[in-house]
Amino acid sequence: MTERTGREPSYAELIAKLSAFRADHMQGRPSDRALAQEVGVSRTTIGDWLRGDRFPQKVDLLLALVRAVQGQAKASRLTDDPAVARLLDPQQWRSVYRGEARRRADGTSAAVQAEQGRAVLERMRPGRPLAEVTDPFDLEVHRAVDVPGTGLSMLPEYVPREHDRRLAEVVSRAAVGASQIAVLVGGSSAGKTRACWEALSLLRRQDQPWRLWHPIDPTRPDAALAELTDIGPYTVIWLNEAQFYLEPDALGERVASGLRTLLRDPRRSPVLVLATLWPEPWDSLTARTVPDVHAQARELLGGHKIAVPDAFAATDLDALTHIASRDPRLSEAIERAQDGQITQYLAGVPVLMDRYQEARGATRALIHAAMDARRLGAGPRIPLALLADAAPGYLTEREWDRTGDDWLQQALDYVTKHCNGIPGILTPVKTGTARNRRIRSTAGHRPQAGQGPLYQLADYLDQYGRRHRADQIPPIDFWTAAAAHAHLTDLPALGDAAWSRGLYRDAAQLHKHATTHGNPHTAAILIEHLHTLHPADRRPANHATHAAIDDPDGVSKLLDSLRRAGADGQVTALLARDPAAHVALDAPYAVANLLYSLWRVEAEEQVTVLLARDPATHIHLDSPAHLGDLLDRLREAGADGQVTALLARDPAAHVPLDDAHAVALLLESLRKADAEEQVTALAERAAAHAAIDAPYPVRWLLESLREVGADGQVTALAERVAAHAAVDDAADVALLLYGLLRVGADGQVTVLAERVAAHAAHAAVDDAADVALLLYGLRQVGADGQVAALLARDPAAHVALDAPAGVASLLGALEAAGADGQVITLLARNPAAHAHLNSPRAVAWLLRNLREADADEQVTALLMRDPAAHVALNDDAVDVAELLGALQLAGADGQVITLLARNPAAHVHIKSPAHVSILLDRLREAGAEGQATSLLKRLPAAGYFAQYIGITDQAERLKFGQEPDGSAAAFWTWDDLE
Repeated sequence: MTERTGREPSYAELIAKLSAFRADHMQGRPSDRALAQEVGVSRTTIGDWLRGDRFPQKVDLLLALVRAVQGQAKASRLTDDPAVARLLDPQQWRSVYRGEARRRADGTSAAVQAEQGRAVLERMRPGRPLAEVTDPFDLEVHRAVDVPGTGLSMLPEYVPREHDRRLAEVVSRAAVGASQIAVLVGGSSAGKTRACWEALSLLRRQDQPWRLWHPIDPTRPDAALAELTDIGPYTVIWLNEAQFYLEPDALGERVASGLRTLLRDPRRSPVLVLATLWPEPWDSLTARTVPDVHAQARELLGGHKIAVPDAFAATDLDALTHIASRDPRLSEAIERAQDGQITQYLAGVPVLMDRYQEARGATRALIHAAMDARRLGAGPRIPLALLADAAPGYLTEREWDRTGDDWLQQALDYVTKHCNGIPGILTPVKTGTARNRRIRSTAGHRPQAGQGPLYQLADYLDQYGRRHRADQIPPIDFWTAAAAHAHLTDLPALGDAAWSRGLYRDAAQLHKHATTHGNPHTAAILIEHLHTLHPADRRPANHATHAAIDDPDGVSKLLDSLRRAGADGQVTALLARDPAAHVALDAPYAVANLLYSLWRVEAEEQVTVLLARDPATHIHLDSPAHLGDLLDRLREAGADGQVTALLARDPAAHVPLDDAHAVALLLESLRKADAEEQVTALAERAAAHAAIDAPYPVRWLLESLREVGADGQVTALAERVAAHAAVDDAADVALLLYGLLRVGADGQVTVLAERVAAHAAHAAVDDAADVALLLYGLRQVGADGQVAALLARDPAAHVALDAPAGVASLLGALEAAGADGQVITLLARNPAAHAHLNSPRAVAWLLRNLREADADEQVTALLMRDPAAHVALNDDAVDVAELLGALQLAGADGQVITLLARNPAAHVHIKSPAHVSILLDRLREAGAEGQATSLLKRLPAAGYFAQYIGITDQAERLKFGQEPDGSAAAFWTWDDLE
């Protein structure tokens, strides 16, 4: 069967191809009768649909028919043919169905057909009317603790806080017609989802009715991608725990890209995206990395963070106290919650923790298996089969021998029990099976991995497990259970987690399963890993060449891995499948990567095929940096026609300008392509409209404009920055001042410096760090008058003294500015007596800067407060290393002994092997060899096995990895994998 590339087929063409395929390749199977039973309609209706005589009124019914044919084709291995897989792709059918419905709705010659189409489109519009969204728990708002016999409302009365005010501003802008996004970031049970629920009340009061769309099935990113293009105006996009939508590398970036496109589309405005995230996923999704795996997510989220604090402030607690008499749950929370953590108490966190701490034996093992599954890469819906097979491995032989045959049921009874009206430790998950439909399972169908009963771990225990089980490597049973039962989409992440912890054989098994199911990214990893162990074995490469070939980035990575492994025959086999004719063409960075990979393996015919498909006319124009990558690759491939076609689409007029750094990269690519008109057009747009709220990207854009010779635009952008950039963030101001100075915009430096000085003249000077940054920034650009004006406000007499890092920075900035009087004033206020002693790095900075200022009395006063006994030890390893080094330099031997006695090696957070190396050096300098050894042993469990064997020189002994107990793994080969 051959596949035609180019335009999307019409509904009539696709239904005809399906009918012909069933008749010619499947001997008429499944029969009309079988399809009727599967879909829940009559045989006559099935026949009418397949002949094109009638148009299905519900897309779900059509998809049920397609999936039934797909299941039969898979059983016959027909879906190994990419053209067949494409024909039976539900996503394509959904898209084509939508297009046919629109065509019918727009029709004027057939009134009935038009009415059919309009009715279908209305039913297809994603989401539900907001007026029908009345159950907060459907949207994953946490249930509150219960007080029996009181008949209380579902949720306790609400006290708005500062983050609610900021969220209300965003929602208000959406209510008056502007598409908006708000991202609430905070710890588990901090109140993020409840805040979003409360914010909906503003939209409920609008004359124009809103809808709410909460995509969750079959997986969150899949559900989002299935309907994202159908979102219409006045829709709330509800993305609770947004990491589940955005973190999966390939799908997550597509979701983020689609959301960015939606937010910019005036035809679908207004929409409101409400997202929640834990702090750790926020950091990973917004970090700029190499490779930049979350570029789309970072641009989607950046600038829209609303922090939700873990605790109620004093004023919030006062407001809560005034209404607590109306709800005993609030009274109880005020009385019993620790450290102002009201929302956590109401969400039942103490009850959950008590239940967890009291669990024993197999029950506790089941909980730990769930915690480990989540922290090591499994999605929120964990198969019971995985937990059941994994849990025994957590028990000793004696514990397992004493466990009864009904242990699993007993454990489930315990962990699913509701307490005080809140869900238990594990909650059964309802599947996405449609209700009230006569759809039967296909005969002979076997459950696949990830099917069967599913359970979700309570959020707080999920977060707790990530912190408190970080030093644990799960037992062998966990990994074998994961390989057998994990969701297919979770296999790559679980395999990566196993490999990074030295469990090479388990990692290979997980990656092999993922590769078997077509994942080209995992296939590439499998080849890389197995090649390091068995360079002459070509079986992994043979296995990998059967991966799916519709993902250009995946095919690119697979080709690169095969090339590096010297698997020339397998490269040829992969190319023989003609991936260039089948890959999607919408992602410019992926097409660019594939072009480069094809060039490196000298696949000139495939390059020709790929270019003949005219990718320049198909790719999205929503990422300036990725467009630049594609332009570079097309130019390097000598594809002048494609370069011309891409430039003819006028990317300079269409790319978004919200990432100034990405715009800068595209400018450089356009310059290399000699596209002078495009350079000029983009430079003018960027200078006039690019976002100026992020200093680093603005600096890059300024320098890029200068490099491409756009001097007028440099001036225009510099004038915008100087006149309009926010001046309330001292760090941003310092960076912008320096950026203007670097491009020679001296006049704009003066303007911005004067604005900063004017702002500082009226703003409080109580933040030592801000004052220090301002002094640094103003001095750097020679704004001596503004420096003098700032110092004239006597900041040393007014800054708060409780933040040691800020005081240390200010002390250094004052000394550098020669403000000796201010230094004396600051030291006279005895900052050593007021500094908080929680942060080891901050204490180290203060100690160091006091010593450099020769403030011996302050140094003594600080050390007398015994900071080594008070600093937190669960900070980054490098922070503790800085304190240890500062104490050693200060000759504070007693403090060094005190700090070491607290065993920091067992408590520090391992974020980076480089940071661990610094602490290792400090520990050895202090003679703490035992602690250095114990810190090293923590590296594998933290996911740094490669660094561990490098530092300890055990590469040969641990060539085939290790076992979970740390012993060397025995020799194994491809034959040992299932």
